[in-house]
Amino acid sequence: MNSTKNNTRTVVKHQAGSLLSSMLLLLLITAGFLLLTDYVLQPDRFPVSRISFIGEFRHVDKAVLQADVSPYIGKNFFAINLRKLEKSLRDIDWVSDVTVSRRWPDSLLISVKEQRLIAAWNDKYWVTSDANVVEMPGLNMKGLPRWYGPQGTQVLVQLRHHQFSNLLADVGMQLKQLTYSQRGAWQLTAFNDSRNEQVNIRLGRRDMKDRLYRFTRAYGQTLGKLEQRLVSVDLRYPNGFAVKWDSIEREPVSTG
Repeated sequence: MNSTKNNTRTVVKHQAGSLLSSMLLLLLITAGFLLLTDYVLQPDRFPVSRISFIGEFRHVDKAVLQADVSPYIGKNFFAINLRKLEKSLRDIDWVSDVTVSRRWPDSLLISVKEQRLIAAWNDKYWVTSDANVVEMPGLNMKGLPRWYGPQGTQVLVQLRHHQFSNLLADVGMQLKQLTYSQRGAWQLTAFNDSRNEQVNIRLGRRDMKDRLYRFTRAYGQTLGKLEQRLVSVDLRYPNGFAVKWDSIEREPVSTG
């Protein structure tokens, strides 16, 4: 019996000693980590001496970027708040996104993604390639299509522009303007460079792709080969469409 008690006391003492040793070791590791962290993060140690930029800079002013990051030269390599720096750089005109990364031992690498505009929006704004609406006061970008629509519909308009453009391109026409009304009706303006012909096309609210396909088929077969140029087309008819040639009104054209 006494032997069993002695063995139990020995085990308890051994466990207590192991626990105390583990706690002391943990305290030493923690203290060492804190001392190392304090040393590493001292402002005068590990200074940043070089900042590099990668990306396309067709519109982004690289000098503005450099001015924003120049205060970080000489700062502690490990103490710089990369997320804060990224947020600051994203506010620069034409910048879509920024990623900042450290490059040992003394450099920052800044990757810049520039905004790419794909269309004018409601005569005041612009739509980017990722379907965001941005304001660029005083900007004049020629060659981009013009889109019109209620607030928040730019993604739908972008989708329709892609669909309609593919149909028109098959007959040599380019989609220049696309309008989506509050009532859900679609209207577009297409241009044929080889004929110097601009056509206003009313699609309505239903079966837009089928209606436009019906028109492009007729245009490719006959309408686009006539000497007289089209001015407008109304596709909101069940079995055909109405056309206007210069200033001459025509009856609806049956497509069978």
